[in-house]
Amino acid sequence: MKTLLILAAAMAATACGGPDVLGDYGGKNCIYENISLRADGVAMVTMMGMQIPGRYRMESGKVILIAPDGTQSPFTIKGTDLVLEMMGQPMMVCSRK
Repeated sequence: MKTLLILAAAMAATACGGPDVLGDYGGKNCIYENISLRADGVAMVTMMGMQIPGRYRMESGKVILIAPDGTQSPFTIKGTDLVLEMMGQPMMVCSRK
């Protein structure tokens, strides 16, 4: 029974997008050198050689990056990419490395 509960919890986390987004993102269409999403909810963003610790949360198919000052950036999950949109158009695409 305990194994079944653990399996169900793992499946629920995956369905909600939890572990699927963990890892490093970046690329030529991303202004950040790296975005690292960790299991503890920490987002380490590297920009111009500086690492900036922040947080993130999952919400309705989006990864919301939260800067130390509280500013939030909603990235839509599209396959293995995180896409920041403005007025429905892709503004930045950060691809899983």
